[in-house]
Amino acid sequence: MDHVQEFPTADARPEGGRLKGLLPDPGYLWMIFRRHLWLFLGVAFLILAAVALRTVMMVPIYTSTASVVIEPRTNDVIEVQSVVPNLPKDSDVVDTEVRMITSPTLAMRVATDLSRQGYDVGPIRTEAELAHTAALLLRKVAVARSGLTYVIDITASSDRSDMAAAIANTFARQYVAAQTDAKVGATRSANVWLNRRMTELRAAAGAADAALQNYKIRNGLMSAQGATMAEQEVSSLNQQISLARADLAEKQGRFNAARAQLQRGGKGADVGAALGSGTVASLRAREAEASQQLAQLETRYGELYPEVKTAKSQLADIRAQIQQEIDRILSSLEADVRVASSRLASLQGSQSQAKGSLASNSAAQVGYLELERRAEASKQIYEAFLNRSKETAAQEGLQQPDARISALGAVPLLPDSPNIKLAILFGIVGALLGGLVAVALAEYFQRGVQTKADVERRLRVRYAGAVPSLGSTLGGLRETETPQDYIISHPFSSFAESLRSLRAFVALRSRARTLAITSPLPQEGKTTTSVCLARTAALAGTSTVLVDCDLRRRGSSEMLGIRPRVGLIEVLSGEARLDDALVIDEATGLHILGTPEAQPSAYDPLTPANLDKLLRQLRERFEFVVVDTAPILGVADARAVASSVDSVLVITRWRKTSINAAEAAIELLVDANANIAGLALTQVDIRRYASTGQSDVYGYHKKFKGYYQN
Repeated sequence: MDHVQEFPTADARPEGGRLKGLLPDPGYLWMIFRRHLWLFLGVAFLILAAVALRTVMMVPIYTSTASVVIEPRTNDVIEVQSVVPNLPKDSDVVDTEVRMITSPTLAMRVATDLSRQGYDVGPIRTEAELAHTAALLLRKVAVARSGLTYVIDITASSDRSDMAAAIANTFARQYVAAQTDAKVGATRSANVWLNRRMTELRAAAGAADAALQNYKIRNGLMSAQGATMAEQEVSSLNQQISLARADLAEKQGRFNAARAQLQRGGKGADVGAALGSGTVASLRAREAEASQQLAQLETRYGELYPEVKTAKSQLADIRAQIQQEIDRILSSLEADVRVASSRLASLQGSQSQAKGSLASNSAAQVGYLELERRAEASKQIYEAFLNRSKETAAQEGLQQPDARISALGAVPLLPDSPNIKLAILFGIVGALLGGLVAVALAEYFQRGVQTKADVERRLRVRYAGAVPSLGSTLGGLRETETPQDYIISHPFSSFAESLRSLRAFVALRSRARTLAITSPLPQEGKTTTSVCLARTAALAGTSTVLVDCDLRRRGSSEMLGIRPRVGLIEVLSGEARLDDALVIDEATGLHILGTPEAQPSAYDPLTPANLDKLLRQLRERFEFVVVDTAPILGVADARAVASSVDSVLVITRWRKTSINAAEAAIELLVDANANIAGLALTQVDIRRYASTGQSDVYGYHKKFKGYYQN
């Protein structure tokens, strides 16, 4: 690119900013955001409006939560084994109970209960309708275990607050009631089975007892107090024989002792039996008294005294009675010996007979024991079933569920959905993200030339400046003049200042006296820039001429409203003189070399020779020559003009002309050996922050309000 001025572009500098490590320049990001601020606000507003509309249109959903707690530990009112065992303490049991709460069977119980309470849950007339209603209820319920605890939360949702609380609480109540009903039902079924079995066992036990008793009767095995009659008889005879032998020995000893005393010459007074006799003792007491009395009488009166004789007679009588009593006692002892001996002989005879009966009973005892074992076994089984039946019957009214309601769901005052706070937060976050995404997409899909960095980094040409759109400089005022007239009526406006800046760039950078202004495509502001730049130079006192080389569109001529008798074509073809074709703009003193009408034929007067001759004449008469050419990509005439002038200023419409079109135009100019002074952006909206990049001079536009008179 021989005619393109090279300069360092600082590839690591995005639009003049420095990259710090891997992070982009925050100023660059802020510039992009501010550039698309209205897009961001528009997208954010649409998202907020959509969220608000959706929130308003949503049916309010209320939620209520009831909690039940699983209790593996139960309080035993009575110490009996339950038919249905309590839940173990394993954690997996709680997860199982969560699934049980969401079972269709429990949901059908809930639907029936809610209908009984007066809530409209749907038709439940048939089994199919009840199952369908239960399925709909399950969709409104979420059951979850609270962490690793034994607490289960039942959350119900409904478009009615009271309905949500009723569903949650009914599920909790019916779950607890279902556990109780299940235990009571199992206990009742067990009790029915036990009663039926007991009837059978009672009959079997009765039959076994009857068989045992009949066997005892047939075989004489009647017993009392745990022994048969024969055993009791033998045992009783043994005891009696022992007692009889002892009694006989005792009586025989007493009798032998008394007889031995008599044989030694005694009269039996010292016999033990006599000594122990009360009668003998009484008589001896009388004997002693009578002896004492006799002794007193003999001492006082002598032996011949009548009373002494009487006393002796009484004493002798008493002693005779004593002897008689002793004889009677000895005779009694002998009789007792004979009776005891006879009794012992009788008992020994009975013992022999009883032993014979006992021997016969022992042979029958074998069968008896077998029948007794069977009867005892039947009795024990029957008693076990009887006790279990009593326990089961007692449990029927004492069954406790393995869960209890820890908290009932309250009627919610505010809907859970839509959550206004969450909707606002979601709307704000969504609006921010949506707006930022829209900004990012807009920046990504933006293919037009819009910043100084695009010009210098991507197109590799000098950035000549930016010409704002007239409306963006008026601060909201309505446009009443065309740009080319506005610079005349407002020479100190910011719009006019942008043209002067562009004129200074051309004068200082390229020092060109002949400047061609072209653009890649039509409608990019090329002609307006040419006319305004030429008028600005003329107003500054510079001898300036504007040449309309767009022979097919007559852009400059139409804009200035001139239709000369002869024009550029006639001058180039030699049919008219230059002075006859020049028209003076009375408002600025600008000379204009226009065309009276569009090119009438295919004849091309813009040959290098004709152009060189014309430009030579113009240089001699004017200080500054502005040539308005046709778009470079579509018309070949522009290349011929560009190769003939001192410099070429390329015009692209801000954000509209694509990078590719601008590159193609620059390549054509390079191929034509044109000297490209730079590229300027037109119709820039200076109201948008950093319109042309971080180094955008219009970012400081408000600070110079006192300098401009718009």
